[in-house]
Amino acid sequence: MYQFDSYNNRIYDDRATAFAPQLKQSFAGETPQQRIFVDTGVKLQKNGDVHFGFYAPNAKQVKVVFGIDQSKNLDMVQDETGVWNAVLSYDPAFCGPKAFYYEVDGLQITCPFAPQYFSGSYATNYADIPDPNAPFVVMRHVPHGTVSIEFYWSAQLESWQRCFVYTPAEYQKSGQDYPVLYLQHGAYENETSWVYAGRAGHILDNLIADGDAVPFIIVMNDGMVQPKDAQAPLGGNAFADMLLSDCIPFIEGRYRVKTDKWSRAIAGFSMGSMQACQIGLTNPDKFAYVGLFSGFMRRLGGDSLPEGNPHLQIMTDRERFLAEYKVFYRGIGSRDGHKAAFDLDDVMCKEQGFDTYPNLTRRVFENYYHDWAVLRIMLNEFAQMIFKG
Repeated sequence: MYQFDSYNNRIYDDRATAFAPQLKQSFAGETPQQRIFVDTGVKLQKNGDVHFGFYAPNAKQVKVVFGIDQSKNLDMVQDETGVWNAVLSYDPAFCGPKAFYYEVDGLQITCPFAPQYFSGSYATNYADIPDPNAPFVVMRHVPHGTVSIEFYWSAQLESWQRCFVYTPAEYQKSGQDYPVLYLQHGAYENETSWVYAGRAGHILDNLIADGDAVPFIIVMNDGMVQPKDAQAPLGGNAFADMLLSDCIPFIEGRYRVKTDKWSRAIAGFSMGSMQACQIGLTNPDKFAYVGLFSGFMRRLGGDSLPEGNPHLQIMTDRERFLAEYKVFYRGIGSRDGHKAAFDLDDVMCKEQGFDTYPNLTRRVFENYYHDWAVLRIMLNEFAQMIFKG
């Protein structure tokens, strides 16, 4: 049986209220002084099982519904206190942060007493289940970096934009300049996602402390941007224009960073991988490292050949591609719903000879889905490959 010594680690203990540990859910009783306490929320057990509780004394049916794999859905059972309970048995193939919601008499409910992050264009509950393949996300007794929130004016979009910036623990005192990774989320997520769902800061803290990664800065932007007066996000080259013309100059003017292409990387998840691929390969003078996490070399449904994807043209010139890029990383989970698109990229790479390029890394992770569990693993790998001379 699994036993997780780190089950009470801070990353598995995100709280909806500001108490440590989280208190029971309470309601006013017959008088203001009287409180009714019930045990709800999401609680990880030492063996990896997860207990779910939801207070709904008048409900007739309550379920736990997982967005990524509904075969894991749970029917809850009500106890004498009015709390509905269910336990998700530990499965090493269903680990990492798993988004879910409570279905109460047919209605989709987000519980304020369970952890939340932003995904699918809304805040959703999640359970963070220990992954035996990702011990590097656990908070350890190592120096911890800082995640700052920055606001900058985008002349391209004519609006204020926000990004999250991770700086290594040593940044404040070192006086050195640092390389930068521009790291993007997926569709219908935002700039908070890599911090709270991806645990990027914890991953870098541990890698740097162990000497496995060169200390670097991470910049996380909102990729769902749109031009002024546009009716939908991602109009034209909105994100690319903002990143290149507004964000990068802002970061380089505010932080101690190296400004040569060999000290700049771009990577992203899903939609963010497409942004990383297009921006990275279209600007060989600005980026030397490109990472596609659970993502695509071409737009979904696009032409299968480089001729229909202008950003891939540079790959057809083998000598130039090898000279301009030190790392081109692409990975995906075997259970990812977009695995077929990844496989088509494989076909293209084989037809064009890209699969023989020594700077191209291809990874498939067994039993992982299109979610944040595998992204943590890919960031951990990619971070160890970049900025190493």
